[in-house]
Amino acid sequence: MTNLPKHKYEFNEIYRDQYFTLHFNKELALAICTADSEYVPINEFKKVFLYISEFTKESIINHFIFDKRNLRTFHQPSMEWYYAIWKPKIKKHGLVAHYKILPKLEWFTKAVEAGKHEIFQKYGTDLLIGISVNYINSTDELILQLDKEKNTSP
Repeated sequence: MTNLPKHKYEFNEIYRDQYFTLHFNKELALAICTADSEYVPINEFKKVFLYISEFTKESIINHFIFDKRNLRTFHQPSMEWYYAIWKPKIKKHGLVAHYKILPKLEWFTKAVEAGKHEIFQKYGTDLLIGISVNYINSTDELILQLDKEKNTSP
């Protein structure tokens, strides 16, 4: 287990396998899930996200970054499970602010958009009611934003 220092915050590694590393900072209530390989089989994909679901029963996660920069394979069934099954369930645990970091590959971005369109056609757009999904360029971008909000709130 390793820690990930980010600015003045220490992120503890709470999960690692050959496909993912998961870090958590309690002070920011922020988890960072990093895909560590170019391809993730769907069972391994589900395994890490089910772990996150269990973790939210013990710890509060208000913000979740899914860093997909290492991925080189887009897998629609994994994305469908993630949007249609996992996100609605995790919302019940209070995790509603999701952030994505995509690979810098135009085809991957287009595949994500097409995949979301297909999911919304199949399940409807109310799937994400109460959930925010934002695309960011780096983990630092969100950490600095959360730090600023934390230090300016009354």
